[in-house]
Amino acid sequence: MTTPRVEAGHAVVLGGSIAGCLAAAALARRYARVTIVEKSDFHDETGARQSVPQEHHVHLLLQRGKEIMEAIFPGFLSELEQAGALVADLGHDVKWYQAGRWKNRYRCGIHAHYCSRRLIDTHLRRRVSRLPQITVLSRTQMEGVDFRRDGDKLAVVGVRLRNDDHAWTLETAGFGAVEKSMVKTDLGYASRIYRRRPEFASQWKVLLVLATPPHQRAMGVISPIEGDRWMVTTGGWFGQYPDRDPNAFLKALAALPMPDIHQVIQDAEPLSDVSVFRMPGSLRRHYDQLPRWPDGLLVVGDALGSMNPLYSQGMTLCALEAECLGENLDTLLAGGLGFQELQEKLCRVLDPAWQMAVTEDLRFPETEGERDWRTRFLHWYGAGLTRLSAYHRGALEAQIGVSNLIVSPSRLYAPPIAARIVLGSLRPGGGYP
Repeated sequence: MTTPRVEAGHAVVLGGSIAGCLAAAALARRYARVTIVEKSDFHDETGARQSVPQEHHVHLLLQRGKEIMEAIFPGFLSELEQAGALVADLGHDVKWYQAGRWKNRYRCGIHAHYCSRRLIDTHLRRRVSRLPQITVLSRTQMEGVDFRRDGDKLAVVGVRLRNDDHAWTLETAGFGAVEKSMVKTDLGYASRIYRRRPEFASQWKVLLVLATPPHQRAMGVISPIEGDRWMVTTGGWFGQYPDRDPNAFLKALAALPMPDIHQVIQDAEPLSDVSVFRMPGSLRRHYDQLPRWPDGLLVVGDALGSMNPLYSQGMTLCALEAECLGENLDTLLAGGLGFQELQEKLCRVLDPAWQMAVTEDLRFPETEGERDWRTRFLHWYGAGLTRLSAYHRGALEAQIGVSNLIVSPSRLYAPPIAARIVLGSLRPGGGYP
């Protein structure tokens, strides 16, 4: 049975981020008016965006996230390509070093659009601005939220805005403290833009060197972006990242498990300064655990959770949350679903990504957290899968498909893959032929 479409009045989205833009587009299909409140200049396509501190670093939009964005804004991917985004087959066009060897390269049919975060944001904001239901308030801050009490229930009835900071929390509104989960890993990375060297175009589109925990703690990547440029990023866990000094940046690239990125970049022409970004680790806010939740309020994006960016899940999680919002709006507006129930669904969108990020971060002994039998098994199996995928096409395709959220994780345990992992673990040193 399908729920009848219900038109609603006015929705307000706080923040013009990727999560905010996608949420606004989902809401615009059901609400007559949607207002985006953005603290910086939403329409500025050249100036620095304070609300996107990590924009000067490599970003990867996973296949699942691309599919959702394309469904919301048909033609979006073509627009990125016309603006200079480079399409790469993740099995063939990426020269990828992991767990002690370079992976064999096969065409897997899973593609990434490589470009700058600024290009993605710009075209997303342009598409949002064209929707007649949406109005954008730039350079505007939220002052507070107005609630209406009806017995034991509270509902959001308005948002107060101004141009200076004023914080509010659910705790001060009477809903109790929001529990948080933090996995501290002292993350950081540094990036610099270079002019592409055309002599490497026939060899690879992306050059990727990953760390093998627990002893290696830094990774690096050369990623193509629009304008015939490369975005080069290196970063890692527990302080294994450079500062803004260009010599320190090159030194960090030279210290990676393989020297290839440094060898390519040392003779390339830099086009920018070195940009840095730091964060203590992955953070998740458990709004689903609050005993009460106000009608009219939903939380998405970084306000809900921010994962280790080295796993490239952030933009796709925003898309998945927007998809969840869009799929449930009709039922919500028809009264078949409450705001608290929908918020719980949005929180559950993060579960797989959170579990993966935490499990991987627990490979480092400094990471605080429980390492039960399941975690130890996942570490053992994951290490075997990484070694196997270096030469086994099916394992590589499964690894890429699962990481792009378009293949069920159960594919990783298919008999042809699992049997080889077990057999490999029985060989001296856990190696493979």
